[in-house]
Amino acid sequence: MPRAFRLLALSSSVVFAVAAGAACHAEPDDLPPPGKAAPAPKKMAAAPPCNAKDDPALTAVYENNFESPDLPAEVWNSTSYGAYVVKSGRVCTSKPKNHPLWLRRKLPTNVRVEFDATPLTNNADVKAELFGDGCMFDVEGKDYLSTGYVGVLGAHNNTEHWLARLYEHGSDLKKTVLDPASPTIDKARLAANTSYHVEMSRTDGRTLTLVVNAQLVHTFEDGQPLQGAGHDHFAFNGWEAAVCFDNLKVTPL
Repeated sequence: MPRAFRLLALSSSVVFAVAAGAACHAEPDDLPPPGKAAPAPKKMAAAPPCNAKDDPALTAVYENNFESPDLPAEVWNSTSYGAYVVKSGRVCTSKPKNHPLWLRRKLPTNVRVEFDATPLTNNADVKAELFGDGCMFDVEGKDYLSTGYVGVLGAHNNTEHWLARLYEHGSDLKKTVLDPASPTIDKARLAANTSYHVEMSRTDGRTLTLVVNAQLVHTFEDGQPLQGAGHDHFAFNGWEAAVCFDNLKVTPL
């Protein structure tokens, strides 16, 4: 073979080898340890479809005692499959990890939401959201950024009561450190398997209150109140501690 053809063939082989190597190259972090197979790629669960803007407006009192064995999709938007189950006439959580169960009703500016909550462990962590967007959930499992106000009774392993605006750990968080010896629920820890009557409400367009067993726990006066589209839904929520909810009543004011 003439020298020119031999050089051309060699050059073509080198180019092909480099191109093939580039196509198959793995970054060092992608290489499995010696003797071990490469891990399967992680599959990200798709978020359930959400169209909260099309939910019907709440114009009259809504009540639900959870006597039905399921949570119909036309009434509830569960952002985590299996995290909320109806048991013995109550809706109970199973490690929702900040994946709320949104009520598919658009709320007016002023409303009162009442329900009974029963923590099933001493970790408590009774959690609900008011004036959220009806869709949001914790995507990464880290610091949850809500779209509304978040009330938590017995947060941080039953050591605090919270009322937050958007960010649970923000500088404007209303927080009470609980005293095991306190005789009143506004400062006391929650007891496992005990039912508490919880009320979250706004009556003046800007001030949110969190009340338990008729005791005021927190007040949040908001200079930039969350109102209107994107801030017009209610949800039950939670992290890992199991809680059951019952006797939901939502009253437009």
